[in-house]
Amino acid sequence: MLYLKGFEAHLRSKDRSENTISCYLRDTLAFIAWYRGKTEYGLDKLIELDGVEYKKILQRSDQAILTINRKIASMNVFCRWMLKQGYIKEEVHVEAVRNKDVRQYKGLEDTDLWKLRNEIHRHGNRMHICMIEMLIGTGIRVSELVGIRLKDIDMSERKGLLRILGKGNAQRTLPINKDVRKALTRYLEVRLESDSEYLFIGQRGSFEGNAVNLILNKYGDRVQVKVTPHMLRHTLGYRLVKNTPLTTIQQILGHDHVSTTNIYTLTTEKDMAEALASIEW
Repeated sequence: MLYLKGFEAHLRSKDRSENTISCYLRDTLAFIAWYRGKTEYGLDKLIELDGVEYKKILQRSDQAILTINRKIASMNVFCRWMLKQGYIKEEVHVEAVRNKDVRQYKGLEDTDLWKLRNEIHRHGNRMHICMIEMLIGTGIRVSELVGIRLKDIDMSERKGLLRILGKGNAQRTLPINKDVRKALTRYLEVRLESDSEYLFIGQRGSFEGNAVNLILNKYGDRVQVKVTPHMLRHTLGYRLVKNTPLTTIQQILGHDHVSTTNIYTLTTEKDMAEALASIEW
């Protein structure tokens, strides 16, 4: 498909991550399939009314608003590229769906985090302990976790620094707290002998993100807590936002734009309940 190949080349020229490119292409394919199923015209005849109708179709589905808005954003990027290339004659841009309901908290409740962390520490696997402490102590993505190399860590008894290679090959350096330093030190004492430059290694070599998910799921199932690395990232982000400037959190989590960090400023139903319960007349 000519348009899609050109669009993919455009995305790659912007140094997008493989995951982001895959997401854009998947969403764009779905939009193109819908458009071709409803009209006999080619993509060069796209107009804004088509985008508006697609938004209505998405809103009538049972998909989450976050998913719908991601698909709308992908369509907008694709159509903007089509316009810039001269493939279509008018701008096609659709506004995102506004959700006035309370956004759902995607992290772990304090009690669930305590149960999960307790279970991992109780079983004593130092590598697994190091993984959970790094995830909740730094908020790094699972891809960033498995990409850590030994040379990316500078540590002393009182302080430590961790160099992270994030999305789009953007680098950032994070200070690591005492819990992370302790977990790292204890893991390095028993780390398998290997020529690998990566921090986390098993019998078959360096870890992949899916292996970390499986490890977390194993412990989560034992204490009946649903958990993913991304949920732990959200847990830290929400905890930080209560007393930390957004620009600081942006740098910690490696967001390109502070608007992305803004998702952690959500007000949960629990927050509202506690606020109203605290009022005395």
